[in-house]
Order: sequence, then structure tokens, then C-alpha cells
Amino acid sequence: MKLQLRKSIFRLVLLLPILFHSIGVNAQSDPTGKSAATQTYAITNATIVQAPGKVMEAGTIVIKNGLISTVGKNVTIPDDAEVIDGTDMFVYPGFIDGMSYTAAKRPEPMARPDNLFTPNPPNDYAGITPEHTVISQVDIGEKSISAMRKLGFTISHTVPYGRMLPGSGALLLLSDKDHADKLILAEDASMYTQFTGAPGSYPGNTLGIMAKWRTLYRNATYTKQHAEMYAKDPAGLERPTQDRVLGAFYPVIAKEKSVFYRTPSALHARRAMRMQNDLGFNLVLGNLEESWDLADAIKQHDAKVFMSINLPKEPKDSDDEEKTEEVAQLEARRMDFYNMYLTQYAGLNDAGIKFGFSSMGTSASKLKNNLKLIIDNGLSEEDALAALTIDAAELLGIDDITGTLDVGKLGNAVITTGPYFEKKSQVKYVFVDGDKYEYETKEPKKDGEAEEEISEEGMAQILGSWSFVFTTPQGEQTGKMIFENEGDEVIGILQNDDGTPDQDMNNISFVNGSLSFDFSFDGGGQSIEVVVVGDVTGTDFDGEASIAVFNVSFPLTATKDSPE
Repeated sequence: MKLQLRKSIFRLVLLLPILFHSIGVNAQSDPTGKSAATQTYAITNATIVQAPGKVMEAGTIVIKNGLISTVGKNVTIPDDAEVIDGTDMFVYPGFIDGMSYTAAKRPEPMARPDNLFTPNPPNDYAGITPEHTVISQVDIGEKSISAMRKLGFTISHTVPYGRMLPGSGALLLLSDKDHADKLILAEDASMYTQFTGAPGSYPGNTLGIMAKWRTLYRNATYTKQHAEMYAKDPAGLERPTQDRVLGAFYPVIAKEKSVFYRTPSALHARRAMRMQNDLGFNLVLGNLEESWDLADAIKQHDAKVFMSINLPKEPKDSDDEEKTEEVAQLEARRMDFYNMYLTQYAGLNDAGIKFGFSSMGTSASKLKNNLKLIIDNGLSEEDALAALTIDAAELLGIDDITGTLDVGKLGNAVITTGPYFEKKSQVKYVFVDGDKYEYETKEPKKDGEAEEEISEEGMAQILGSWSFVFTTPQGEQTGKMIFENEGDEVIGILQNDDGTPDQDMNNISFVNGSLSFDFSFDGGGQSIEVVVVGDVTGTDFDGEASIAVFNVSFPLTATKDSPE
């Protein structure tokens, strides 16, 4: 479902995460909100996918005290176990997100200092804070935790918001806890960096960022050597000064920690590999979106890769029967480019390059469909599962404790009503570190049964003009949502009270009183998606607009106007 809104209406949404703290709900691992009665669970008679290509039919898996204790066919079930009948269900290792902002809350940006010396601004303003950690940004109430967990993700490599060098990433367990520390699987897991400069000062562009990065790295190399020499024999040596920024590079220089570069384009990736070639650190290309001509370079630089699951929209050809040859060629090129996006994952796999997935910039509502598109365009289900599990674990260096359903590994598992990548399959249970989360599932539609459509009664309920109010920390935005009937389809037009041009609304869904849609807008070169879900009661719509990339949500309400 997509609802296209003009970017001018919601341009200020980009500022919301830095002005407003999102409201979180601290869910429990059971619906009563009380502690679980047992920490032992036995899933019986299930199809257990222990690892990609390793499948056990009619098996039993026991999770006890946060660990997988038994996997097999003839299993003695512990007396204190809660038994889950896994008949017709599939059990997979918990999925791993290779790089995301899941659970992180965007901090307020540093105000521009008075009398700023632009050639050498303060590190905080320039975004040079590698000594910081994402843990300071983690909010246990962030809805992204539950949203990703409901899809089967149990571990996230979460990185901090920021500019050039925001800080270190952490491996987080996507569970419901009362303190951020209880989510931590590994705290200082990475150095996160990106080609994002400081506004109005150095380093503000890509060349400046690369130059500054080299300077910091080389200065850190010298100070590290000096500190080591002083520690060995201080006689006659100047006492080393403490510099937390340079000190943050020490484990990177020692190759004890990798540098995760956010590389949304092939150009960014090549620049990151050039930096790695100059300086010699261990490189991970994170959230890579354009890899189709990079396989040889990735191998040459021995770079690890986490591919973005964010896919572009499928281009639509013009319906104009008299379109020119030039327009037709342009449309064909756009489609070729789109197909390159979809097939690049299979191409990397065929080139022998292991990769994981990164959900950064991807709405949770789109994630499974995007995975299905990737599979439909050449990547096998087995290889897609590997990228979600064991390959991601190996790339992050945690394959000894997770990534497969083997005895002794973490009790992280996802249980579905059918093969995960099938359209009709649903997640029924997710286990994170041994804690059980159960989800409601719908009765699957029979083969040949049509998808639910807006009924005539429902269509009549939403047709007409609705006055909407979108409430943000900067105030209220108002306008009209006008729904009309075009044949058997509901279409819509959005009118904003600021007088900007009307905007079409597409693929609106209204089923059993629930109205839902999503829309996207341009956020400085990045497509930002907002998902709206709410209930229609009579002439009132009470909804919530969630911005996955920023992990925030705000009220969106509307009232149906009386007919004139």
C-alpha cells in the first residue's frame, strides 16, 4: 500500500525526531505483563530448519534458560516445559539485522556555536564523536524493536545517529526489557561512519570528510605507537596525552574492530574501499544499495557486505499511446535500472560473496515483500535464509553463539505457519534469548480465493471529504482527504490547507473498520516512508503515523465532513 503525498507537506517531519521523544510501550513476553511461568519451552512435531539446507521433519526443539538444549526426533521433554504443538509449523534460527537504527532514538543536534570557526569546528558539531556509543541513544520503548521482532528478527547490529563519525555500534537482542543494558549482546561492536558532513563548516563535503578521516586515523596511529612505547619504557619520553577521539581508533588500527561504512551507492562504496586501501582497516560495506559492478572490487579489498533491503519503486510506463521514441527509451532504461536492483543480490551470491541484510531506511511493512522480490529475481530461498542467519552471524563474528539452531546456541528462533518466504505464511512465535513472544495469526485464504477488497458498505463509509489533523511537535498540519469511487476502486486526493497543489492517493485499504496506508516523501535525497494505521468509527478516524527510519510516531486524526 502506498500513498503519495507531496514532500512540502511533510518536509518538517525530518525535524521531528530531533525535537520530540517518541512514546514507547514496554511490552512483556507474555500478554498478562507478568513474568513467564517457565523458562523451558518444547516445540514439537515441527519442520525444523536448523540451518540453510539442513531440515528436520517432525522434530522437536527445546529451549531452556535462554539456550537451545535439545534438537531431535526422539526427545525427552522436560517436566517443566511449556509444550507448543508445532504441527504444520516451521522453526528457523532467529534473523539478524546487519546494520540498522533499530532501538536507537535520534538525539537533538548540537546547536551551531556562536562565532563558529568553520575551518576547525568543535568535534561534536562536526559529528566527529567515535568515542560515543549507540547505547546512549537506545530507548527500550522504541516501536522498531517490536516491529522487527514480529518479522522474525532477534538480533540487530544497531548504529548511532550522527554525522561523519557518530560512534560505535552494538549488537542488541530485540527483546522487551526494563533497561537498555539488558538488550546488549556486544557493546563496542563496530566503528560506524558515513560520508555526512557538518553544515556550513569543515568537513562539509565528501573530499573534506575523507581528508579528515585520514588525518584522524594517522594521528591515532602515531599516538597509539607513542603510548605503547611509553608503557614499555617511559624513561626519556614525553607523557602521552589522553585523546578520546583518537583512542577510539586504537582497536580499529589493531584490527580488533571493523569499520562499518554506510554506503547507499556504488560511489560511496568505492570511496570507502579507497580509504581502506590507503589505511588498512577491516572494512564492512553497510546498507549497500548498488553492488552490480562491485564484485571484483569487494573481493580485492576483502570487504564484508550487508546489502540494503530497501528497494526502489517499480517504474510505471506512460499510458500515452502517442509517446515519443525518446520517452519509450527512457522508460526502458528506467526498467533496466530497476531490474539491476532486483537481480544484484543473486549476482553477488553467484560471484561467491557472502552477505547479510541491512534494514536501514526500510519500513518494516515492506521488508518481507522486498525479500520475496529479491528471491523472485534470482536469489534462492536457501541463500536468502543464509543472509538472514548464518552468513550474517559469521560476518558479525557471532556464529559461535547464534545463526543456527544447534545445541548450546542462544534461544533465538522464529516459528511460522508455513515456509517463511511464502506469501501466506505468518509468524506465530518468536523466541529472543529464550523469551517467548506470541502473535495472532489469521486463517490463510484458500487457493483461488480473492484478497479482501473494500466492501460496498465500507466504500460508502469512507467516500467523501475528511478533514485531517497531523499533530507534530511543531504544531498541527491540516487539510482534506477526499475519497472517490472510480469503478470498483477507491481513489483519493489530498488537499493541504497551505494551498499547495493537490496530490493523488493510491492503493487505499479499508477492511473491517481499519484504514491503513503508507506514503513517502523526499528527505534530502532519501525516500522517507510513513505508515499510517488507524480505526474508523462512524465519521471519525483515529490513526497513528509511524516513521520507521526515525523510530517515531505521531497522531493523525480525521473527521468526515457533512455533505453539503
